[in-house]
Amino acid sequence: TLVNPLWSPPAKFKISRSDGKPVASSHQLTSGKSKQTLKLISRPREGPPPIMDSRSNSKEDLDASIALLNQENHQRKSLLRLTTKTTTPKRISLHQSVLTRKNPELLQNSSFSRDSLTSVKHDTSEVDLSVSLLPSELAKFSKLYNLPSQDSLDASTTLNRSNWSLQEMMDDSTATGIILKSDKPWRKANSKLFQEFLEIVQSHASELQIFDTIADFIQICSDTLDIMRGMQSKVNDAELSDEETSLENERNTWRLIYCLYQNRLASMNHQNEMDTDVNRNISEKDVITNLLKNEPQVREYQLIIDWLEKNAMDQAAMLPKIEYFTDKTVAWENTLHQLQNRQSSISFGSARPLVTSLDPDAPIREGKPLHDLDKEDDARLEKRMFIEVRCGRLQRAQELAIHCGQPWRAACLIGWQPHHDPNYQNPLTDTKLPIEGNPNRSLWKLNAWYLSQDTRFGAFYRGIYASLCGNLKQLLAVSRSWQDALWAHMKTLMDIEVESELQGIMAKNYAKLPEEYWKSRKTLEDVFDDLQASNDPSIRTEAMRPDHLIQKYLILDQIPKLMDVIEEWIDNTNCNPQFIRFLAHLVLLFRQIGKSCDDVVGNKVLLNYVKVLIEIGDPILIAFYTASLPQDEQISIYAGYLEGVREFEMRKKCLTAAEDANLNVEAITKLVVENVRNKNVDEGIDYELSARITEGDVEKIEALDWLTFYQSQRDEALWQANALIRYFLTCEKIDAARKAFNKIPPNSIEVVLMEHPSMETTVSQIVTTNEVLYKASASIREYLCYKAYLDAQEGFQEWFSHFHQGKPSPLETLPSFATFTEKVAHDHKKAQYEAEMDRWKCTMQHHTKAVKQLLFNVLLFPDGGWLVDKNPESLEQRPEHALRQHQLRKLRNLCIPKVTLLLLNVMSQMNEHGGCIELADTIASEQYKLYQIFSKERIREVYRKICESSVALMDQKKDPWGYPR
Repeated sequence: TLVNPLWSPPAKFKISRSDGKPVASSHQLTSGKSKQTLKLISRPREGPPPIMDSRSNSKEDLDASIALLNQENHQRKSLLRLTTKTTTPKRISLHQSVLTRKNPELLQNSSFSRDSLTSVKHDTSEVDLSVSLLPSELAKFSKLYNLPSQDSLDASTTLNRSNWSLQEMMDDSTATGIILKSDKPWRKANSKLFQEFLEIVQSHASELQIFDTIADFIQICSDTLDIMRGMQSKVNDAELSDEETSLENERNTWRLIYCLYQNRLASMNHQNEMDTDVNRNISEKDVITNLLKNEPQVREYQLIIDWLEKNAMDQAAMLPKIEYFTDKTVAWENTLHQLQNRQSSISFGSARPLVTSLDPDAPIREGKPLHDLDKEDDARLEKRMFIEVRCGRLQRAQELAIHCGQPWRAACLIGWQPHHDPNYQNPLTDTKLPIEGNPNRSLWKLNAWYLSQDTRFGAFYRGIYASLCGNLKQLLAVSRSWQDALWAHMKTLMDIEVESELQGIMAKNYAKLPEEYWKSRKTLEDVFDDLQASNDPSIRTEAMRPDHLIQKYLILDQIPKLMDVIEEWIDNTNCNPQFIRFLAHLVLLFRQIGKSCDDVVGNKVLLNYVKVLIEIGDPILIAFYTASLPQDEQISIYAGYLEGVREFEMRKKCLTAAEDANLNVEAITKLVVENVRNKNVDEGIDYELSARITEGDVEKIEALDWLTFYQSQRDEALWQANALIRYFLTCEKIDAARKAFNKIPPNSIEVVLMEHPSMETTVSQIVTTNEVLYKASASIREYLCYKAYLDAQEGFQEWFSHFHQGKPSPLETLPSFATFTEKVAHDHKKAQYEAEMDRWKCTMQHHTKAVKQLLFNVLLFPDGGWLVDKNPESLEQRPEHALRQHQLRKLRNLCIPKVTLLLLNVMSQMNEHGGCIELADTIASEQYKLYQIFSKERIREVYRKICESSVALMDQKKDPWGYPR
């Protein structure tokens, strides 16, 4: 009788202990407003309940509940906490066979029965089982167990009425995994593989540790699979997830790479000759050993078989064992039972005539069937034996046959072993060693061939012998997957290679095998072509899966074709991030072992993997794998990632990661600033003086921080800041230009001069010698030009504000009928007004002097003029420098007339009309050549202002140039 492994006794039943006492479980339910402790006393199956204990416990529980109910200010309000401490022993198996294996002494007890299972002693300990549930999760529990939707206090009572204990809820697979089933966290369990693979690669940097790296890949994939399956086992869902299947195939591929390339690299370094001695006796075992030792191709066949069997072993571990269905017994026990009780009626007897003998050949010889239950048991045994053979565990298959009372099946499987007499090489003449193998192996093999084609036997039983005699057709008949079919082909190829070697070397007569046997000899290319053209649609579909295609080309050692296929996947399909991770590390592996592959495709794979990592956002991962790309792609890709990083601390981490990965940090940060600065440059421009600063402007300004982390980049910081200020001034965004200017640390000029101690103070001495020095000097000069202009703008704003807002308001005119008191008050206010006017005029004189100086600093900037710069002859043709010169000229044409008009406005407002006339001489001076900058419209506007000042001077009884008449 089978018992549900998830079975747990309900609360009304007793869970017996060794001392016979009932096991009580305590459930404490805590809600937002109150706490209540509810004791569920397990009752025994028979006999009256413990009345006295129940009354005593009920009174204690009632007192505790009232005390808890009166408490206030509970911390948690929205969560329900179920806490239980129980001494319930762990759930035990009710299979007699399991218990007898673990407790052999129970076999000696003749009174052993199913009822006595509850008396088995177990070590018990208090375990605190608690779970915190959100209201939505509590609703799921309520719906699952038919609980009404009430508050958490009512839930405790309802839970009691429904006879569900917390232990039962935890034991129930659906209750335990309800949250897991809704979220399916096993789908995300492999997300840590990105970091794990990085740590493995970093820990095995040497080429000599390549196989340690692969071994760690295999181990981490296996560990992650165990975690995923552990999570999935807690929900009632037997279907394999795509993530689990993909990860298992990846693990298998790493195993294949490990065994193949370990053999291939070893074969390149060691060439062995056949270890044979014509003077000594050579056995079949010696021939096979030498064949594997000296033929890399044959050895690779065996490695592929071992790999496929290892994969099958992992899958078989999840299948039910034969011991779950039967204990160690005699063969065909139901048939035996019916034959022994022919005269009396028995339950589940067979109406058909059964075999009369129970020797192994009886069903075939007599042509009569076994009991239906025995036929079912035989089918199950044969299938499991084939699974064990498929896993490479022939001895385990023999043990199963013996376990089920059919030792002849185990004995028949011994005949495949090659013959070997160790006494010929035994140095001890007085000791005789046992002879190994079957001296008539070829005869056994021929009979095994005929048996594998005999349809009177089961398909899986014929498959067992087909795998031992090389009958490919029968072996493919029981293949259910691509790996099974490949194993069938490889077993056949290996068998033919061994048989050919034996018959070619051994001096003995062998039984002639059928022609069909020798026709199965193929190349590996033919094998994979047959798999892709298989009659089984599932095998054909699996043959085109990416993981199996990778395994195919690895086995064929066709890396160029593999890279072509990978390129198609990258270009034409939306690859899974985990699959791209696998491909990226496969490319890195090929490069590390010196396997020639297309670098273009490899770089494309690594580039896609870096894009996946950018979505994850871990700078260490991104920097490490970016370093595996070509130099130019390293800079562009990592700079593109840094464009989206805005937080200061995160920027520091990104730069630290780039340094650790040996990336060109200076080139990357420069490109980041340039990329951000060139974003949205064609948007509409607001030409107002105080134009609004947009989010894009803020991003451009903050990007300058990338160049301030390293002092060695201060010259580049100046260069990029100047370019950004040029853009803002062209858009007439003075505030944005000021913010960009303030991003440069105040000591930047000193730092640049320290970095370039040979730099002179004038550009003319270095423009023809060194581009780096030219850029540093030009950056400093341009930076000082912007400082002068921004200071002038700020000074004018202060002057304008004080002129219009700081000026005292004039007094109201005193009416003619004012009283004496009003006249006195008016005189007092007038005196105050005149005093304030004097102070204001004095202040304005200082402001005017200061702002005139600032504005003239722009107009009369030394060494050629404001924003006047000359490129070295070697740089004139470069687009970057040509564009800069164009922008400087455009900015001079925009700002110089504006500063001139501001200066005229200041002097005319302050009644300094003579200064306005003198400004005309400055503009027309050949020393400064400012007149060349003005357009016709601007020069007309300037001279119109000057004419107004001349008129004002003539009104003051002076000539038009301001001189007294």
